[in-house]
Parts: sequence; C-alpha cells; structure tokens
Amino acid sequence: MICWDTYGYYLYLPSLFYDDLGKLNKYDYIQTTYHPGSDTKDQAFIQPNTGKYVMNYSSGQAIIELPAFAIGHVWAKAAGYKADGFTLPYQVAITFWCVLVACFGLWTIRRLMLRYFDDWLVALVLAVLCLATNFYNFVSFSVMTHAYLFTLYALVLYLTDSFYRYEKRRMLYAIVIGLLSGLATITRPTEIICVLIPLLWGIGEKDSLVDRLSFLWSNKKYVFGYGIAAFIIALPQLLYWKVYAGHWLFFSYHGDDKTFSFLHPHVLNVLFSYQKGWFTYTPVMILSVLGFYQLYKNYRSLFWCIASFTILNIYLVSAWDCWWYGGSFSMRAVIQSYALLVFPLAAFLEDILKRKYWRYVIVVVLLFCTWLNLLMTYQANGSFKYGIMEGEATTRAYYWRIFGKTEVSLKDKKLMDPTEEMPERLESGLKEVYHTDLESVSFADSGTALSGKKALKLDKEKQFTDTIYFPAGNAIHHGWYRVYAKVFFPDKEWNVWDQTQFNVGFYKGDKTIKQKMLRIQRITEQGDLHEVYMDIKVPHNDYDKFGMYFWNANSSKVIYIDDIRVEFTPEE
Repeated sequence: MICWDTYGYYLYLPSLFYDDLGKLNKYDYIQTTYHPGSDTKDQAFIQPNTGKYVMNYSSGQAIIELPAFAIGHVWAKAAGYKADGFTLPYQVAITFWCVLVACFGLWTIRRLMLRYFDDWLVALVLAVLCLATNFYNFVSFSVMTHAYLFTLYALVLYLTDSFYRYEKRRMLYAIVIGLLSGLATITRPTEIICVLIPLLWGIGEKDSLVDRLSFLWSNKKYVFGYGIAAFIIALPQLLYWKVYAGHWLFFSYHGDDKTFSFLHPHVLNVLFSYQKGWFTYTPVMILSVLGFYQLYKNYRSLFWCIASFTILNIYLVSAWDCWWYGGSFSMRAVIQSYALLVFPLAAFLEDILKRKYWRYVIVVVLLFCTWLNLLMTYQANGSFKYGIMEGEATTRAYYWRIFGKTEVSLKDKKLMDPTEEMPERLESGLKEVYHTDLESVSFADSGTALSGKKALKLDKEKQFTDTIYFPAGNAIHHGWYRVYAKVFFPDKEWNVWDQTQFNVGFYKGDKTIKQKMLRIQRITEQGDLHEVYMDIKVPHNDYDKFGMYFWNANSSKVIYIDDIRVEFTPEE
C-alpha cells in the first residue's frame, strides 16, 4: 500500500524517525528492498542551493498518518519486524488508519446532512457515495491524500455550519476550522480554496454576502483565531522548506508536467476523456451536477458556497498539466470535494424521487452506476492475471473492449496504445508484400539471432534501431498494413513507460505523415518467443515511404527482434 505517490507523502515519517531528512541515507535501501515505485528516485530531489534532499510533496498526509506510524512502530518492535517504516505492521496500520479516518468523515458528513435532509435520503446518498463513486476505490485500495482530505472537508463543513448556527463556543470553532484548513493546505496546497467554506457557507442572496463580510469585520477576533491556527499547523512545513529548500515558500513539485497552465485548463479531458474523465468513469456524479438546480431552488443558503467551490476546484484540477494525475481509477483529484457534492446530489434525489415515473428511472440509473463502479474497481485492482484497466493508458477503443468484462486477453491490451485495429472481415485478404530476416541489414547484431545469424538487439546502451523503410506506392490510399516482428526478452520491463516501442509509420521525405506505436511488453511475457503485430490504415495524405523502427524507451533491459514482415489488404 505504501507505494508511488503514497510513498512520497509518507516518506517524511521514516526519514524523520529512522534517517536524516536532508540526506535520506536509506533512500537506496528502501528502493531496493521494498520497490515502492519506479527505479528512479522520483519522490525527493536534491535542492542545489542547499545540497539537501527536498520532498516532492508537502507534509500534511504524514502528519495525519503519524498515529498509524506510531502503532506500526510499536507493533514492529513487539513482533520482531524490522522497524524501518515499511514492514508489514506499518503497511497494515496505515491501511486501516485510512479506512478509519474515511469512516469518521462519513459519520461527520452524515451529522451535517441530517440538519437539512431526512434520514432515509442521507442514508441513500451516502450509500451512493460509497458504492457508486471512486471514493470506494480510494478508501479500500489506495492510501492517498483524498480520503483524508474528504474527512478534513467534512469536519470543516460541520464546524462551519455549527459556527454560524450556534453563538456559543464560536472562538473554539474558529480555531479548529483554522487548524483543519491549514492541515488540508499542507496536504495538497491547492486545498487552500477550503477558505471559501467559512467565508460563503449559509449565504443565500447578494445582500447576505455584504452581511457576512460585515459580520466578519465586526468579529475580527474569530478571523484572527482562524488565521493564527492555520499558520501554526502550517509552520512545520514552512520551517521544513526554509531549512531544506532555502525558502519559506517553495514549489516542490519536481518534473516537466508538474506545473499549472492556468490559461489552458484541460477541463474537457478531466470531465469526459476516456483516459481519465470523471464523468466517463464515475457517471453517477452527473446527477450531483444536475442537482445544483434543485440546490439553488430549495437550499439556496448552500448553493453559492458549494457552486463557487466546485467551479474553482474543477478549474484548478484541470489546470494541472498532469491533468490525469498519474495511475489511478477515475478522477481522484475531485474525491475530497464529494463532502460538498453530496448536498446537490441529495437535493436532486429528494426532488426526482417524488416524481411518479422518474423515480423508477433513477433507481435503475443508480443500480447501473453502482454495478459499473464496482466492476471498474475490480478491473483496476482485482484482476491480477493481466490487469484489465491501467490507470493512465485507457483509450476509447480499449474502454469499450473491456466494458462489462472481468477478463481480457493480452491481445486486447494493444488497444491501450495509439494503434489501430483492422476489421476482422478484411483479414482474409492479407497478402505478404515485404519480409526481412535481417541477415542483410547492416545495423543488425550478428552476435544474437532468433533465427538465422542476425537480429536487432536493444539494451541500456543501444536504445534505438535505425528505421527500416519499405517502398510504398503513393497511389494506394485505401487499405491496411499489418506489420509483424518476432521478439524475445529474458527479463520483462514492467514499467509501462519504459517498455519497448514498436513504431510504424508513413513518411514523405523527412516528414512524418502518420505514425502508430505499440508497447511490446504490454502484450507479451518474458522467456517466450512471440510474434507481435500491429495494424495501420493507409492515410489519405501523400506519402512515399513506409517504415518501422524500435525504441527501448530508456529501459536497461535487453530485447531481441527478428523476422520483420509486412502484409497488405485493400479496403472494400
């Protein structure tokens, strides 16, 4: 469970208690012993002006997980496990702590919703949240920030509602809300937008905003209490950045795609793409968006706060250049906002279930969304043979190929790469138009072969083959090519991004007209000789060459390629 980004957020704890935060002396030991991510050291980096390691992520999640870490430490010592932060006691403690915190968040948001909705409706909405959304996945199968943040938001909402509802203990409420808001911000810095909740909650009309600002100005002690509490909880993070990065405020995300493009947000991709679209993989939340109409009509005091937060949150989520947020199921960056989005969902269901015929339609929709979410969660986590759904590589073709399935073949996984698939009805017309056994190819390796005396060999030192061109008639503009290659590798490259790429394309001079790619190890197994193939449709644009080459994608593992052949069939 402590792997990839989860490992990066958690790394503060074992480094603080068992290592040196600035030197990370045990970084290599953790990588080689537990393999918590890629082979590269991608969760921390050396800051040049201080010469010290700086974590990619901020420390909020580590602070939340400190009790579980302590339990894991005591358990490890008592049971004879190594006390290094990664043995079984720590993994189990962190996993169950995430579930416990998420359940506390559900209990909290239920208490708040009961102030506005009937008990049966609240129960239905929370059942939908737990079974028909990706909240289930990120509580049960992934110890990420989002379940923790959901609970922080639930607490902020509950206490904010109490602050404005009751006059007693307002200073205490303000301080605790400040602590929670500060903790959310140092968990994921964009969560600073949670400040909108205490500012806008309960405002129903324009005049109410003026009254709210007047109230806060007249009661500045609450604002100061909120601000000081938020600062105190954030102070450890500020001190960490100052000591190890050299700055009080520091943008620690490291990587080319770890930036914001505020002028070019990826809104449509975030909402609708097959790669990671929120509504594509969690369609039940469309009902929540529709529910903003009923929220405005019937619960206007909740509308402006939740609508403003949702719009700003989706904008920030979409502005992140790595908008798909790595390998995960559905759009994980919106999960914490479910603490707010349950309110328009409740308003929608409350209204629609009163309608005689629509109530039956919506029951069918909810059952379908529940089935789909549970099935896709299995596809993302429970299918261990080949792994059905990969977190950041699903295409439109592959989405529909696996829809409703609990098993797929390795052949099906070709559709996750930017390839094309020839219609089956055309396969009978395929005829071989080119073949090379590489014996006469000058850049083939003479020391190894899968047949004959030569083969192409890629490894850490040799990453690319030259392009093998096949003269193609420019007059052909209708048809399909299928390109085959025999491949063998003794040790599989499991990192998808480092898997060998089989590239096929049409060219005119030095210009690429059309190109498709297939990751070889995605559809093959180590230790066996495979013949892989990929299809490509002839483009309408002019071209004069058809070619293929292989790239080892920075992998250090060896692969052998031999016997390349090309078949063609005209399109009917």
